[in-house]
Order: sequence, then C-alpha cells, then structure tokens
Amino acid sequence: MKIAVAGKGGVGKTTVAGTLARLLARDGFNVVAIDADPSLNLASALGIPREVSERITPLAENVELIRSRVQVGFGGVISFTPRVDDIVERFGVEGPDGVKLLVMGTVRSGGSGCLCPENAFLRALMSHLLLGRRDVVVMDMVAGLEHLGRGTARGVDLMLCVVEPSVKALETARRVLELSRDIGVRNVAAVGNKILSESDVGLIEEALREVGMDLLTTIPFDKAVIEADRLGRALLDHAPESPAVRSIRRLKDTILARYFPQG
Repeated sequence: MKIAVAGKGGVGKTTVAGTLARLLARDGFNVVAIDADPSLNLASALGIPREVSERITPLAENVELIRSRVQVGFGGVISFTPRVDDIVERFGVEGPDGVKLLVMGTVRSGGSGCLCPENAFLRALMSHLLLGRRDVVVMDMVAGLEHLGRGTARGVDLMLCVVEPSVKALETARRVLELSRDIGVRNVAAVGNKILSESDVGLIEEALREVGMDLLTTIPFDKAVIEADRLGRALLDHAPESPAVRSIRRLKDTILARYFPQG
C-alpha cells in the first residue's frame, strides 16, 4: 500500500499525511512515512519530539552517505543503481505507534532531472521504497511531485490531493491530477480540508467534478489543528477525538475499503 499525499502549501496535507500514517500503524500495518516536502514538517505531524527531529539530516544532504553509495569515480562517473535496501533500517527515525520516518530533502542544484549523485541516490531510494518493500508507505509530497518519475510512479497505489475551498488550492489539484496521469498513477482522489460550510463543500465538489477527480471525504475547520501546531504537538496526541481526527479516521477507513479491500 503506497499512498502519496500532495496539495498546495498550507492546505493541511502534512497533518493529513502524519495522522493517516499513525492511524494505519495502529491498524497493525508496518508504516514508513516519507517527508518529500522541502518544508520538512512531517516529523512534527507524526509526534516526533523537536529535539529528535532537529538532529535529522535530510538524506539529500548526507554527502558522505551519497558519495559512498553512488560510487562517483574517475571522471565523475555515477552509479545509477546504488545500494539503498538498508536505508530505512539505518536512517529511519521511529516515531509514535512505530511509524518510521525518512526525510528525503531536495536536490538544490541542476534541476530535478540533473544527473547528479543526489538525484541518482534519491531516485534509487524512492524506487526501492515504492517497488521493493512490502511496507505501507505514506509520502508527504510537494505539489510538483518532484521525487516521482515514470518508473517509480507505477508503485504509487493512490495519489491523495488535499484541497481547501480556494481557487488556488483547486487549481493545484487540477495540476496534481495532470502530473499524476502523465507519470502513470492510476488512482487519484481528493480530500477537502478546512471546511466551514456546505457552500465550501459545493465549491470543491463542482471544481473536482469538472476535472474528473473523486472527493473521498471532507475535514472540518478545527481549532485543535491550530492549537496543536502552536504547541508543536501532533494533532493525534493533542486532540485524539477532535473533529479533524475523526474525519481522517473515516478517510483511512474509506481508503482501505475502496483501494485495498484485501487489507
């Protein structure tokens, strides 16, 4: 079960991804959470203490590791099949409910398609996580889906786009849908967040209907989310029975029933 969570910045996708990962772990799944968003906030959403998360070096910035694995040799030759099968065990940070966090980081030079050691390593790692492991993987993505290429995308079972009732968020959802189709992701669906009224739901439903994207559920605007963020706590720890958590729990059940009924 491989789930990628995308959306415009600020819509709440990291909160959804972190809470969803922990709820799946509580159901007995072995869950790996991947922070592939440059903002690097997934650790907090998972409930990993700040003193621990501040010591995490994103894998893209682990120069010694990358050099040792991509085997940059004479003339700058790069191995595009570096060993990555031990990365989760060696560098995964275990959080509450047994969720293991990997922080990917970003390649800051040459663009997403550059033939640099960092990209060779991250692409090999993403391919291994999506195609070579039997864990449940929940990825907090950037809207542009930079970490996913055509090869790795076929391992994504569900692209979940978090939207709020705004024109920019819904335009981002349309873009995520287009990118997902371009790279071969078959299942793309949305979850509406920060809902204040039925008119908010209607706005989202109409926009998604126009592009052909399913709306799995909606999550109400919840002050507990703001409070948890202010305190630096995971929403699931701060307010485990808040309206937002109950909605994400329903989202989890819907995803399992619709996309992974054998689970």
